[in-house]
Amino acid sequence: MLVCVWLGGGFLAWRDRADTLRDSGFLAEAVTRVVAERLNGSLRGIDLLLQDVSGRFREKTVDASTLVAVMRYRSAAFGEVRNVFIIGADGVVKTSTLAAMVGVNLSGRPYFQQAAKSVTRPALIISPPDVSPVTGRSGIVVARSIISPLGTFDGVVAAALNPEFFIETLSGVVVGNIDRAVIANRDGDVMARLPDPGRHVGASIRSGPLFVDHLPKAKSGVFIAPSTFDGLERQAAYVSLDNYPLVASVGITTSAALRRWTVNALIMGGGGVIFTALILVAALQSERRERKRLQAEAELKASEESYRILVDNQDDLIHRYLPDTTLVSFNQAYARFYAEKAETLLGRRWIEFIPEEERAFVRSCLMALTRAEPYREDRRRVIRPDGSERWIEWRTQALHDGLGNLTGYQTTGRDVTDAQRAQQAISEREELYSQSFHRNPAIKLLIDPANGAVVDANDSAALFYGYPIDVLKRLRITDINTAQPEEVAAEMRAVENEGRKFLRFKHRMASGEIRDVEVYASPLHVGGRSYLSSIVVDVTDRNRFEAELQAKTAELERSNSELEQFAYVASHDLRQPLRMISSYVTLLGRSLGDRLGESEREFIDFAVSGVKRMDALILGLLEYSRVGRGGEALEVVGLDDLVDAACANLGVGTDASDAVVKVERPLPQVSGVPSELLRLFQNLIGNAIKYRHPNRSPVIRIGAKREDASWQIAVEDNGMGIEAEHFERIFKMFQRLHGETEYEGTGIGLAICRKIVANHGGRLWVESEPGQGCRFLISLPVVAA
Repeated sequence: MLVCVWLGGGFLAWRDRADTLRDSGFLAEAVTRVVAERLNGSLRGIDLLLQDVSGRFREKTVDASTLVAVMRYRSAAFGEVRNVFIIGADGVVKTSTLAAMVGVNLSGRPYFQQAAKSVTRPALIISPPDVSPVTGRSGIVVARSIISPLGTFDGVVAAALNPEFFIETLSGVVVGNIDRAVIANRDGDVMARLPDPGRHVGASIRSGPLFVDHLPKAKSGVFIAPSTFDGLERQAAYVSLDNYPLVASVGITTSAALRRWTVNALIMGGGGVIFTALILVAALQSERRERKRLQAEAELKASEESYRILVDNQDDLIHRYLPDTTLVSFNQAYARFYAEKAETLLGRRWIEFIPEEERAFVRSCLMALTRAEPYREDRRRVIRPDGSERWIEWRTQALHDGLGNLTGYQTTGRDVTDAQRAQQAISEREELYSQSFHRNPAIKLLIDPANGAVVDANDSAALFYGYPIDVLKRLRITDINTAQPEEVAAEMRAVENEGRKFLRFKHRMASGEIRDVEVYASPLHVGGRSYLSSIVVDVTDRNRFEAELQAKTAELERSNSELEQFAYVASHDLRQPLRMISSYVTLLGRSLGDRLGESEREFIDFAVSGVKRMDALILGLLEYSRVGRGGEALEVVGLDDLVDAACANLGVGTDASDAVVKVERPLPQVSGVPSELLRLFQNLIGNAIKYRHPNRSPVIRIGAKREDASWQIAVEDNGMGIEAEHFERIFKMFQRLHGETEYEGTGIGLAICRKIVANHGGRLWVESEPGQGCRFLISLPVVAA
């Protein structure tokens, strides 16, 4: 019986001790989360301030005075911020809200050196408390690297904080059983500690159990160990911030945590001494235990109420919910965000607030959280009840009981819409640069004019030069330009200083081949440095084709000139012998008179007729060669007057001609040589009269219409017409469709017409159907206004 009593009492004592430590751990863990959320909230605002200043400085969108004004305006919202300043890449302060800091060299400061090394993965840097070289006051510096658009280190943007910043974060935490709270960086340097706030700042707890045994294994937790400062055994809860290099910890001495349990254990032990008093002692103990349990519950409720009040005043959207997303608690900011009253939100499933298509993904993210990996952070677009769109950064922690069972989740949301939009704008600019440079089919190089280094090159440049991009970026422009380095440098200076944009060079390929290029360059200025953006055009083939074309054109012009000269001279000189032949044959016929028989007279007539035809051919050839050789200046000519003159020369409208010419006036004015245009219309109208239909009188219609940049003039008749197969033949020299006995002529008239039109920059062609007449079409350029 006595053994059973002692075993039962021991079991009760062990269970009571475990329950007491568990409740104490929950309290410490809850308070630690409050401290962590305070830190996250405060540092997030300061971090966004630094990122905004960094973006404005990097993009050079404002001058120095405006930037200082922006820095002062933005930092005024943070009472803990003393000063905001920008350090250049050389370590010298460029801009500061404290004017005395400008020009001070801070390159030896640890935070500057750390920022210079973290270019690839920039993050917020928090320095231990240190003394300012300007004001002599102690402060904490938070800093971020400034990264140029080209990915290089461009300086540091930093803010000096009041050293009481972290002490104020811990205010209100050390109450009741909680007798210790500390904030340290991840190197173990104490940033703040309560109690004795000024005593332990700067001390190191790196060798303590938190950093040695627990922090390397998990980002948060609860453990029991002796304190590094006073050696007292404490139950401590800790949280390592995800986004910032800080650790928050809250502790309760085990003696304070187990004070109630110790009393209970002593009472139970005393009750075991005298079995006869066990019932009485047990009853008294049970009553006392119940009373103290109620007191503990009251204390826990008071702590939870303090926690609720603290959370309720936060601007972040804080809410707890069951595994099925049923809301069990939330702060006022959460209710305001969804425009709902607290009583209507409580008990609802917040998963219903998001679009149907996103719910499966959100549930999978929650289910992925485990006791080993209880944290998740993500950013999602949220549509508010009023239809406005906001971007919220959610930090979620899965909550488990002592047996590892999931009891729910706690999520904190922060509105990062402005930061999201800024990041989206930066991404769009980067994508625009990538598309306009790297994905451009043109050959593009980015050159540093100071030393000629190839800063960047696109895929088209790599394909053209035969070098991979990483090899091109190790070259200088003089490595591929065959010109002397001094000449290349002078041309780059001309582009940079004089605004010259077009250059001609010869570039050497990786294969050794030399190609002719035209370079279109323009200066760029980024981060205080100058660059030349160059588009390279390969003109090797074009230059070769142009040279060949020029040579062939010159040869053709020379050949045509010689041919025309020959035709002119030959036709001119041949007419004299023909006239002599004609004269002497005629004289011979007259001299012989009646002595000639009928056959001899016919032979003499044939000879004279042949000579006359030969003379007409030579005269036509002479006229053809003279087209365009008169040297007359072009002038604006009215076609109405030319048509009238051509009709008059042909006798149209007189008793000797039954032809009728109908003109759709007014005809346009064109630029040309009047005499040649007169010959053109005289030949076309004359042909229409000559090749008339045997059954009807000639009717010629002349009109014009505008076709884009040309006038189309039509000369249409009702003559015998032409077969389609002869449309081009009639414009060739000495080509006739009728015998000499049917219609006189040389077959040169239409060839002369086409040459006249071609010399005036136009075109001449025919449309016809046999028996329906012909329609000759002339296209001439419109006179420029």
